Amino acid sequence: MWALAQNVAAQQPFTVFDTVQVEEVVSYGKLQKYQSGAKIERINARQFSLAQDGNLEQLLSRSLPIAFKTNAGGLATIRIRGSAPDHTSFNFGGININSLTLGHSNVNNVPIFLFDNIGVQFGSASSVNGSGSIGGAIHLGLQNNWTDGFKAEARIANGSFGEQLYGTKLFWGNGRFEAVTRAYYYAKTNDFKFMNPNYRDFENDIFEIEDTQHNADIENMGLLQELNYKFNKDEFFVFNVWLEKDWHLVQQNMQTNLSNPDLREEYKDDHVRIWTGYKNRKNPFKFEINGGYVYDNAVSDENTSDTISTQRIIGEAFIEHDFSPNASYKAGAKATRIYPSVYAYSESLKHEDRVDLYASYYQRFFSRLTATLNLRYGYVTDFDVPFTPSFGLNYLALSKEKYVLRFTGNVARSYRVPTFNDRFWVPGGNPDLNPEKGMSYEFGSKWSYCVGDVSGNVKLNAFLMNVDDWILWKNGGSYWYAANVENVQSKGLEFMTDWNYTIWGLKANSGLNYTYTSAERKKSQNNTNALNRQLEYVPLHAGNFFTTVAYNKFDFTIDGSYTDEQFTDEEQKNILDAYFLMNVAVGYNWKIDSQNQIRINGMINNVLDTNYQSSWGYAMPGIAYRLSITYKFK
Repeated sequence: MWALAQNVAAQQPFTVFDTVQVEEVVSYGKLQKYQSGAKIERINARQFSLAQDGNLEQLLSRSLPIAFKTNAGGLATIRIRGSAPDHTSFNFGGININSLTLGHSNVNNVPIFLFDNIGVQFGSASSVNGSGSIGGAIHLGLQNNWTDGFKAEARIANGSFGEQLYGTKLFWGNGRFEAVTRAYYYAKTNDFKFMNPNYRDFENDIFEIEDTQHNADIENMGLLQELNYKFNKDEFFVFNVWLEKDWHLVQQNMQTNLSNPDLREEYKDDHVRIWTGYKNRKNPFKFEINGGYVYDNAVSDENTSDTISTQRIIGEAFIEHDFSPNASYKAGAKATRIYPSVYAYSESLKHEDRVDLYASYYQRFFSRLTATLNLRYGYVTDFDVPFTPSFGLNYLALSKEKYVLRFTGNVARSYRVPTFNDRFWVPGGNPDLNPEKGMSYEFGSKWSYCVGDVSGNVKLNAFLMNVDDWILWKNGGSYWYAANVENVQSKGLEFMTDWNYTIWGLKANSGLNYTYTSAERKKSQNNTNALNRQLEYVPLHAGNFFTTVAYNKFDFTIDGSYTDEQFTDEEQKNILDAYFLMNVAVGYNWKIDSQNQIRINGMINNVLDTNYQSSWGYAMPGIAYRLSITYKFK
């Protein structure tokens, strides 16, 4: 808002007593005012635009200090601040799209093309989002444009190793009613070449050979349909359906790829996600009533008899009251009924109910300090869920003509209900597991600067997180079983900066991100040598940078990311080497007339042709290109 005021001030004068009315943006990725002190980041528009041909992993790994474990496109899992993949919730409206059986999301299967913005919360978000937000939360955002007329967008992209994307967006409305259709098709053969170190020719002293990746194809398609109606500026009705069909051949490691190149393993996911609601934003009382339905189904090697599917019915309602200019509260409830259908579960499991009651309070003191308190209590059938409060502060320390300095702090409890597999898989599931419980502390500062043609932000955050009753599957001899095994502590620093400036007549945007994350086992029931050592697939140091320069109709972008070495198991071996990746992109905007525009974008990924691994033993592609053309009609 401070930056907005600076921009408005540059265009027309106004006094401090003027009121600027900013119409509310209805968005599933919106930032919530009841989280003072929480670190929440939005992906900037340029980086978001460049990632339209790719997936969420490609976007976040280049724009934020977040670690991922990934292979050549079939599977990617997230690790925010040293947490596990099932410690981050992925939210579409009021739906956490994480698998209820596995506990996490495949980040490679979340297409950027379907969404308008992405919000990322670092640190505990359980008091706001519920189970599964120990490490953080991702918000997939849609923005209502209230289109008056018709506009359309078509996108075609092609790249190395058989990569192709075809997408379209159609917007139609009369200013009050809006229908938006977004659809895409993505495919990739992944037949890239790499040096395979598993070749053995002792006679000629040759221990690696050029190999080609086999049977790692990807084919994903999706449709997101929006139907929205605006009764007036404070009342809305939204209805959204997201259909997704994801298929890939499971990438084999380099040794299997060399010894058994014909091996094929198929994996298919089908998803139906519906979210709808009525929103009344009239003051002083505001309220929402929402509902949803989710169907998830997974099939391996076309074996439909081994059913792995779940269905969810969700209802949520809350009320918000601004009872003074400086204070407000929010209270609500969310109920979910889950119907699992998994071949390896006990037949006695018919359904499970989950109910969450939550309340939030916001208070502003003396125009400089804001404080928020969040309380959440959950109920799960035959399971005890911990009470999760959080408290945050945001203090405006300095406010000058050219700069603003803020300090933030946050303390929060968090939890994760064990997955259905953890509790009910036969054999090995344990219905008596404890929930994973987290406690996190965070302190941050943000310095914002604006003068002339230069503006930007410098942010520094320190965090500490403890997670008790960390769940692992242990080898019991005849079978593996789930148990509360470990206590894990994660602590570190995050440094982030972004700048907009003009140099030699060129408009530029740059950013630099760095994270130091020390994540260690402090206690473990396993007989392990990995106590007080960095967790697997959590780099101690990681960072990235980006710069975009625009001139007339052209723009040029360069970005790079560094990932420190990583342990891959509990032994002092199989350690992934550190690596650095760099990408470049060139774009051209051609405005044919007021109704027709064309955007041409060319990108080279891994321009240094770095040989690296993100998952032990799995090949990654070298240098690759991607060319896309986007046509917009209004």
